[in-house]
Amino acid sequence: MNSTELYDTFRSDVVDTARPYLWTDDDVWRYAADAHRMFIRLTGGISDFMSEACEVPVVAGEAVVELHPSLLRIMSATLRGTKREVEVINPTDVVKMRTTDYGQIKQLIMDDKQGPVRYFVLGLQKGYARLVQVPVENDFIDLQIYRLPLKAIDGPDQEISDIEEDHHMHLIDWMKHLAYKKQDADTFNPKASELGAQDFEKYCAMVKAERARYMYKPGVVGYGGL
Repeated sequence: MNSTELYDTFRSDVVDTARPYLWTDDDVWRYAADAHRMFIRLTGGISDFMSEACEVPVVAGEAVVELHPSLLRIMSATLRGTKREVEVINPTDVVKMRTTDYGQIKQLIMDDKQGPVRYFVLGLQKGYARLVQVPVENDFIDLQIYRLPLKAIDGPDQEISDIEEDHHMHLIDWMKHLAYKKQDADTFNPKASELGAQDFEKYCAMVKAERARYMYKPGVVGYGGL
């Protein structure tokens, strides 16, 4: 299903196929974009290590880096030049920052001292991260992340990116939820809106649980000798 097929199916389901429409084209594309984004958010995000969202430029002398707006969660960070992992932490972990130089363990602080980048501090300000130490040369940090869609649905004949075909039909439940909330005498239907939200959220919870089972790695049980 592409965006045009999603649009047509929505109009058919809500019996809004004759002009003048109850919901404008702008309405329907807005509902489709939100349903696409909401599905990805409620199911935990898109696992990614290859897109533009995973590449963070590092500039010598600059302690702060900007993050891609689609980012939901960072699983790991690696400095491309040295292939060395950079530890991802939050502000409450800053007091635990350490480095080992010449066999001695030293505490690091968020100052202007330059050196190898050891930590990637999140949560100080939305959309940014703080590097510790301040980099001495240009490089990139490669991330493994969970993210939102890179491109919103906003018109016909577009691919519904990042989610499998099996899920496309269920986006219509959230579109109905939004459509029936429209403050208009001919469209406002709180009961239908709530039902659409419930069906959508229930489906997303099922998909998230399925993905968790797929990613589950069973432990190895060891047996001692008798």
